[in-house]
Amino acid sequence: MKYDELKNQITAEIANKKANNKLLEKIAIQLKKTEKAEACYLREKEKLEKLVAEKEALQNGTTATQGKQE
Repeated sequence: MKYDELKNQITAEIANKKANNKLLEKIAIQLKKTEKAEACYLREKEKLEKLVAEKEALQNGTTATQGKQE
């Protein structure tokens, strides 16, 4: 009787461990994807900030040039 209970308990624990391992693998994969996406986001944000700075510099230059022409 005890043997069967112990066997069933161990079988259930092994099944739970396998399920947990699969979930951990999925979490690890998603974490890698998230980190990669975050790195891409930061690069794109930096590019956008540079473009905005260039635009502002051009506008300031254009404004200064227009002021001189008038």
